[in-house]
Amino acid sequence: MPGLPRRKRALRWVKLGYFPALIVSGSILLANPARGQEEPVGPPGHEREELGVNRYTAPRIEHVFEQLDKLKPLPFAQLWRDLPSTSPRQREQKGLIFGSLIADGFLIVTAQKQEMVDPLGRVLIREARGLGVADRVIRHSASLTELGRAGNWPAVRRELVATQEDVEHAMIDLRDEKMAALISLGGWLRGLEIGATAVVAKFSPDRARVLVQPELVDYYTEELNTLPPLVAHTPVFEKLRSGIKEIRSTLSQGQNSGLQPSQVRAIQAAARDLDLSLRRQN
Repeated sequence: MPGLPRRKRALRWVKLGYFPALIVSGSILLANPARGQEEPVGPPGHEREELGVNRYTAPRIEHVFEQLDKLKPLPFAQLWRDLPSTSPRQREQKGLIFGSLIADGFLIVTAQKQEMVDPLGRVLIREARGLGVADRVIRHSASLTELGRAGNWPAVRRELVATQEDVEHAMIDLRDEKMAALISLGGWLRGLEIGATAVVAKFSPDRARVLVQPELVDYYTEELNTLPPLVAHTPVFEKLRSGIKEIRSTLSQGQNSGLQPSQVRAIQAAARDLDLSLRRQN
């Protein structure tokens, strides 16, 4: 929101509670799923705030899942795509893809596809190696596989959240604020595609309203605008900025009167095109 101090924008943004991303979508401050309580306030929280990664500025994957829960049933066959067979060279792009893979994990959980849990875990490890945090993901991958084989889907979902949380901690340890934001962006973008597709399949004004999160788009737009020039002007990020601007414009049209079916289809198409472009451009 131009003209507002970053802290004030952040406080307004937290009310949205959307993505905000997956896994890793995102760089997030979560409650520990095993303990069911928030991290204690103290020096670690202060470090997060210094980096701009805290409960006020960082989307939470839990909220993405909660929003998508409201849009079930999700058309799995229409939404699913093969997991990426190769990893992009650009580290920042790896972060975006890592986030989108967490959202893919939500689809797997929703459809209870046991045979897909292990392949997802392997791809997450591969991308985590490129980010320098493979050790954080390997143990989660083993747990995901075990829980998926047992059909314990609530636990698989919690493990996905824990995976993203662990990667976020690793980014903070590396003092890599921007990578944390890009992971979140990748998850949010795939989550938006999933949500818009579900609304198109079964349209109602109330379901379409779930998608209207313009302030959240402003947050990601700001993050993209502060990337280093050598990253910002690569084709994938030029396309990303342009596409998110288009999505923001369409969402704005639905703020007062609500989104129309044609506008939801436009959001769906734009989000899908961006997510696919991230996987194609290696």
